[in-house]
Amino acid sequence: MAILLKVQWVDQADPSAQFEPHARIAHIGGVSGKLSWKHSQTQAIESIEHNLFAYYVEKDARAMKLNVAQTADGKKFLIAHDGNEHPLLSLPAFPAANPSRR
Repeated sequence: MAILLKVQWVDQADPSAQFEPHARIAHIGGVSGKLSWKHSQTQAIESIEHNLFAYYVEKDARAMKLNVAQTADGKKFLIAHDGNEHPLLSLPAFPAANPSRR
């Protein structure tokens, strides 16, 4: 059974260099208990496919599961689709590291 993780932050690649919304996701992450986590899009896709982790985002008090989708040319990407919106892209960037926490 996969471990469920809430995605709270996203690192985006340079948006001006990528035209497709799914290509702009570099990393996803969040906090689970006292542990922060950060996975690359590739790591997250592999984790979903191997049933290690299941990811979700919250939008308007609703949980939306992340799934793996594929472009016409076979490139895999993460998606949590809500009509024409891409909720992953509306998440904040990763918070700056807190130097007082070690």
